[in-house]
Amino acid sequence: MSFQAVIFDMDGLLMDSERVGLDVMHDCGSLQGYDIPVAMVRETIGSNKQSSSDYYHQFFPALDTDRLFLDFKNAMCDLAKQGKIPLKKGALELLEEIKRQGIPMAVASSSGQSTISVYLNSVGVIAYFDALITGSGLPSKPAPDIFLKAAATLRAEPEKCLVLEDSLNGIKAGRAAGMTVVMVPDVFPYTDDLAPYVDHVLPDLAAVIPLLEA
Repeated sequence: MSFQAVIFDMDGLLMDSERVGLDVMHDCGSLQGYDIPVAMVRETIGSNKQSSSDYYHQFFPALDTDRLFLDFKNAMCDLAKQGKIPLKKGALELLEEIKRQGIPMAVASSSGQSTISVYLNSVGVIAYFDALITGSGLPSKPAPDIFLKAAATLRAEPEKCLVLEDSLNGIKAGRAAGMTVVMVPDVFPYTDDLAPYVDHVLPDLAAVIPLLEA
């Protein structure tokens, strides 16, 4: 299949940030006196701020989630600027090949615009992307809206878009958008119950390259 666009998730897919982020979010909760279990943080992976805030408030009603997310953003951006959040394996090879083939690319992430920019600039890949799409003002993944917005921005038909994801919410969003979905597992392993949402499960981003040539 010839793809009109490739859409990347960022955290845990393009950038090796999710494993670090689990501990950082726990530490940020501790600043307010809350012990947020890492297992709970995992449940918010791929979700936007509002969805994550609603989830945390089920367990910690008095938690200041605005402060929590700001503390988290600042800590993670500092780590990125220090070079401590690298690209995932095979990312640069894949970006170069997509660019060589002239296929438009977007990042579609639940992170905010400034965070996306800091991360991508820290590893020197922001220029590869034709669009940076955030979840601001959109329903959170697993709703398909962020991917549909990315497709529209790139003037691509959803069914001719390739989505690259690592999380459960992300692959469900890609499937709901009617796109071809690749899972490159990170924090969450692939399990058979995810089969309805995934077209391909690959070990790293370089392994995506043959799909572009199919």
